[in-house]
Amino acid sequence: MLRSLYIDSTKKMNNEWFDFLNSNKTIPTNNSRETLAAISDLAIIEVTGKDAAQFLQGQFTCDINDLTTANSFFGAFCNAKGRTISTLLILKNNDSLLIIVPLKLIDKVINKLKMYILRADVQLNNVCHKFCLIGLNTANTSLLENQPPVAFGVSNTSEIIIKLPFNQHLYLVVADFNRAKQLWTQFTKVKKLSIADSNSWGYQSISTGLSWLDEQSSEKYIPQMLNIDKLGGISFEKGCYTGQEIVARTHFLGKAKRELYLAECDITSLIDKNTNIFSYDKQQSVGKIISLQSNKDQYRILVVIATESALNKLVLDNPNQDRINILDF
Repeated sequence: MLRSLYIDSTKKMNNEWFDFLNSNKTIPTNNSRETLAAISDLAIIEVTGKDAAQFLQGQFTCDINDLTTANSFFGAFCNAKGRTISTLLILKNNDSLLIIVPLKLIDKVINKLKMYILRADVQLNNVCHKFCLIGLNTANTSLLENQPPVAFGVSNTSEIIIKLPFNQHLYLVVADFNRAKQLWTQFTKVKKLSIADSNSWGYQSISTGLSWLDEQSSEKYIPQMLNIDKLGGISFEKGCYTGQEIVARTHFLGKAKRELYLAECDITSLIDKNTNIFSYDKQQSVGKIISLQSNKDQYRILVVIATESALNKLVLDNPNQDRINILDF
């Protein structure tokens, strides 16, 4: 899930970008339907070298050979047992490949990938100091040049724009510091867009269905449990990759017994990522929370639950057994 900045997770960020944002906090907020946010909980790995594409083809669930300058994939990097180490968004950028991953997992992803490089001509670099990430919520298709019209579509000019799925107005923008500063000033000073705080941006973006994992959820779920197949991030025709046997077997023997769902519950609920989801009738756990975000009235959450339980009455395993309602993406 994407969140806005103004928190202390600056360890691996562009310091100039952080300083710029902190000096530009007072922004007009008269246009609440169009917002932008500085993304602080995602990070970027740049992969270069003549063997880069071939190497990643043997590691990720998506087909790297199908990547063009106009598309991206939301895929998974799995362990040998087919469990997702990290979800990721991958795209081309000139002669390199950019992998967007959760900030909390970037070191783990780099270290795991390095184990497989051997003698291949591949370089992996944490480039959080090089690129800035901006989340944009706008229905104005002329706000930027060449805004991509389809989910996971990419435009790469002075900045990279990626259209997020399910919500027709959400975009992820990748830019170097100078361009990010120009865009931020243009959006806030000229276009009068509001800055979204972490709650409001997260509440919007969680509906994209992108399940960004963390240390707690890493290596717990096969990709189909995270709906990565439904998002076009698993190729069942490409060659072998780490964890492919388990992922393919699940596909060809029938769908996964658990899937990712979007749900809501009241803000008064006592809830965190450790809260189990229970079937009210059977009084037994049917799933877990992947991520959650609140607004003024409700929590919006991504949950992995047993498919057969999705139509049942579901409650939280908390003192009030608060009801959760499954929503459409």
